[in-house]
Amino acid sequence: MTATAFAISVHKSAASIEAEWRHMEAEGAVTAFQRYDFVAPLYAAFAAHGRAEPVIVLVRTVDGGRPAMILPLSRHQDGGRIITFADLRVADYCAPVLARGFTPDAATFRALWRQIETALPAADIVHLRKLPATVGGRPNPLLSLRPQAAFPVHAHGVAIAHPWHQHASGAISKKQLGELRRSESNLGRLGTLGFAFHDGGAAAVALFEDLYAQRTARFAALGRDDVLADPMWAAFYRDLVAGTTARPAARMMGLTLDGTFIASGLGLVHDGAFLLLIPSFDMQRYARFGLGRLQIYRAMQAFAEDGLTYFDLTIGDEPYKSAFGVDDRTLFEVLRPLSPRGLRLAAVWHAKVLLRRFPTLRERLRRWTGRA
Repeated sequence: MTATAFAISVHKSAASIEAEWRHMEAEGAVTAFQRYDFVAPLYAAFAAHGRAEPVIVLVRTVDGGRPAMILPLSRHQDGGRIITFADLRVADYCAPVLARGFTPDAATFRALWRQIETALPAADIVHLRKLPATVGGRPNPLLSLRPQAAFPVHAHGVAIAHPWHQHASGAISKKQLGELRRSESNLGRLGTLGFAFHDGGAAAVALFEDLYAQRTARFAALGRDDVLADPMWAAFYRDLVAGTTARPAARMMGLTLDGTFIASGLGLVHDGAFLLLIPSFDMQRYARFGLGRLQIYRAMQAFAEDGLTYFDLTIGDEPYKSAFGVDDRTLFEVLRPLSPRGLRLAAVWHAKVLLRRFPTLRERLRRWTGRA
């Protein structure tokens, strides 16, 4: 299959190719963050708040016009005209939606990419970040592109299985299991501890509002950046839970004490895995009980019993993740300059990539420039 065997079209509306998108999801390969039910609410949030515009690339084979790949991209301003995946901070993995049987070799994909670049709207760079090595078990064809670098933050997760207690004893350290069981015992003295989860519906919507109240209060008290403090992202996650723009896509979960939620979390279920995106807990009353880790532990148990096989803690190198015996997955990024300004932006990116190899020098430069 050669590059001339493809036809490229660029769309501004996800709804205009919804049928093809859903068919490719069902038959091909996709990450949780490029499924239609995740991306359509994301584009709706961009439009409502004027942050970015959709750039949806559909690749078809010329012989028969069969869809081969979708790239859910967007364009925004940030020191230049930037085309990225539909993300801006909420998509932890970014990859194409691949049709069944679409497995181009590196040379074919690079030729196809040149076609795609000529079809894109005017931009200075294409910056593709948080690229996993595989998509649904297949090699991610975007990793055929150059220049390329390892993304500075890793992704982590752990296999889960039923019976849970037997599996946990082999996956989680004895020290961590002991701490978790002490937390359960101490909370048990205050009341009956439980765990619940909801996929859509009124119960999920109500639990999201509990999470929103817990999280915004907690992060405000800590003085930390909170994605939910931004009205656009709060609206996006509400849409994801309620299914306003597309079908409900989020799973809400929570730890209860005498029926009241004291910890909560929002995530996605995809391809046998649960992906945790936003955890929270009642810090004011229960901070000393280690609710964050305990909620994850109870979620692993419940989801293993429900038939899931992987608990994905997604992107971020927070220390608590290592306590669960997680794996360590490298993500990648690709930057393609498309204009003279893009060449300057690419030079800055190359310098940043180089500095990642020298953390001491990077820290000195940050102090010298006054940046945190």
